[in-house]
Amino acid sequence: MADTSDTPAKKGRKAAATKTPNVKAATDSAPVKPAATREAPAVKAEKAEGAGWSAQIAPIKAQAEKAARSAKDKLNAVDWKSHIDPLKEQAGKTARSAATAAKGQTGSAMQSLAKLISETAGTVDAKLGPQYGDYARQAAESVAGAADALDSKDVDQLMGEARDFVRKSPAVAIGAAAVVGFVLMRLARGSSDEG
Repeated sequence: MADTSDTPAKKGRKAAATKTPNVKAATDSAPVKPAATREAPAVKAEKAEGAGWSAQIAPIKAQAEKAARSAKDKLNAVDWKSHIDPLKEQAGKTARSAATAAKGQTGSAMQSLAKLISETAGTVDAKLGPQYGDYARQAAESVAGAADALDSKDVDQLMGEARDFVRKSPAVAIGAAAVVGFVLMRLARGSSDEG
């Protein structure tokens, strides 16, 4: 019976040996589930509150997007050119009338300056000599000629000439603009000090 005692032991070993690989195969093929954990009540409340805010914000966001689309459609539907053209035309007319008035005032001021220089040429002759009196007369003629040229041209011609002058010599134009600005500033400051 020695055979019988050996046989069950061998059977047990074989059975144990065959069970071990089966257990391994079962663990390799099936995913392992993590242990169940309980969330803290505060975490659950935060998640519920976050879901509540999203639910409240979603309709407001949709309404805002709808309003933005509607406003964009209204802006695109407006014919801006038809609104701007009359304003542009009116501004052009106003600027043209102001330029015409300024041109008239400048022309008459230049004529007055030419007359003043011409009248004082005799005094310059007496005090400084006839050579300087001739310079004064030439200056008076030049100013009078510029005033006549200014009066003979309309505002569009003057603007065209000014553009051409600025294109040809921008440094001189900038310098002249600076001088005119300085003179105007001094005149404005002087009139405000008197008042």
